[in-house]
Amino acid sequence: MAKCQECQKNEVYIHFGEDRLCLDCFNEIMANELGVEAESYPEGVTLRDGKGEVHHFRLRKRLDPMGIVMEAEEQASGGYHFQVFGDLHGDQGELFLQLISKAERGMAEMYVEARKFSNGQSSLSMKKDRMAGRIEWNPLDEDVPVLVVDGKSYAWKEIGKMLMSYEGFQVKLEMVDPSEEVRWSEREEKD
Repeated sequence: MAKCQECQKNEVYIHFGEDRLCLDCFNEIMANELGVEAESYPEGVTLRDGKGEVHHFRLRKRLDPMGIVMEAEEQASGGYHFQVFGDLHGDQGELFLQLISKAERGMAEMYVEARKFSNGQSSLSMKKDRMAGRIEWNPLDEDVPVLVVDGKSYAWKEIGKMLMSYEGFQVKLEMVDPSEEVRWSEREEKD
């Protein structure tokens, strides 16, 4: 991995103009320019999903002229990733709590379930006729992304197989900013 051009020790996190900087050096520059300090926060946190499985997250906080971005990225490759955005002069402790709360809500509902048939075959299917996830770069095929659902990466072929039982149905596809919450309508919540 490339090292930060400023400190020469941490991994590059962001391209800032011509510079390639780690998060600490970038935040220090932003703190000086914006007059806001990045308050300390834990480096990581461990949370359980809707099935009770444990997930370990690396936490990051980025100062930006538009506000403060906090992220929780699962340490497992292709896992969960949550983000919140707060006011530049807001309560950073409260922003941290919002991030943890968003991650807990985001992992509470599981969207994919494995089913095994009496003949020994298995398949994946959608629970509650809905799915939410995140689009990610696919290292095996740069032209087609993967979809991360329930903290696992799925190829589009796998998603397509899950959708085959819905042949003839209509589809509603909605993109949601990573800092926003995926919300279902009241009718969908009752299902």
